[in-house]
Amino acid sequence: KRPMTKTVLSIITAFLMLPAQAQQATPVIVTEAKVQQVSVPIESLATVFANESVTITSTVTELIKSIHFEDGSDVKKGQLLIALDDRDENALLSEEQARLEEAQRQVKRLKQLANTNAASQSALDNQLSQVAISQAKIKGIQVDLNKRQIKAPFDGKLGLRRLSVGALAQSGTELITIDDISTVKIDINVPEKYLSQVAIGQSIQATATAYPEVHFSGRITSINSRVDATTRAIAVRAVILNPDGLLKPGMSMKVTIDSQNSEQLTIPELAVLSSGTQNYVYLIQTQNGKLQAKQQNITLGQRRQGLVSVIDGLEPGQQVVIHGINRINNGSEISIKAVKKGNESLTELLQLQPGF
Repeated sequence: KRPMTKTVLSIITAFLMLPAQAQQATPVIVTEAKVQQVSVPIESLATVFANESVTITSTVTELIKSIHFEDGSDVKKGQLLIALDDRDENALLSEEQARLEEAQRQVKRLKQLANTNAASQSALDNQLSQVAISQAKIKGIQVDLNKRQIKAPFDGKLGLRRLSVGALAQSGTELITIDDISTVKIDINVPEKYLSQVAIGQSIQATATAYPEVHFSGRITSINSRVDATTRAIAVRAVILNPDGLLKPGMSMKVTIDSQNSEQLTIPELAVLSSGTQNYVYLIQTQNGKLQAKQQNITLGQRRQGLVSVIDGLEPGQQVVIHGINRINNGSEISIKAVKKGNESLTELLQLQPGF
């Protein structure tokens, strides 16, 4: 912006400081109350959760034979992480495979004998059942072997390991954590009064204490079906892409939801005065052919960027005083020096009145 000249400064000073009694009517600048599309952001705190998260535990009690990962490493689904001692199971598998092979050879021989009536059908059926039993036992042993091969359930990042080769992993023992944080979820508690202003698909902006200069963007994916009866808030879940892995589960974030636009009657905040809990403005009225200020009580709504919405007390098109407001009272005689219609600055409005 261009620096104000001494002339403009003197105009502003005269406008703001000139005593009311030095002139018949107090000069003021006014604007109209307008209905506008207003979007008021909803701000809240949220907690980060991994897209997928699990603590891997052992389902059997066995010694750790080998470890196949490093702390904090990225792994792929199905990748071997930990191998437990499986020598007993491998021995049982070899034994049962040999038994199966023998049973299959007996089946083959009995089929040939049965074709020449040299063996009974019942003997063949009994041997076929032995084959089925061995096959079932082999499947059970293979399940036990798989339990001793701890693998990644999905693509993700591992936590810190707190185990060593040779340690006894008991059933239920925590072995390692794995989190999929390529995408993270954040749960936002939104006051119920804003429920009508949130919807699935809305965009959100968020910042984390750890990275105050980084702005994360995401979208709302789901809204809880219940409002918390204690906090009178509803949980809203959003998803944020996290390709660099900056966001970690458990982090706190400050979230801004871009609420939906709504039509609201608005005036500049400059027009509002307060007395106790009551807010009011000065309207323009005509009495005996002269303009006067009329104090009007109003009920305020939301505020944003220098504007405030008015719920009750004003009608669209009514003029309210925005400059000179501190030099008038209810019933003061006034003269309108300028009407603010857009984003004009005070300097620009005063320059439109060269005689003032």
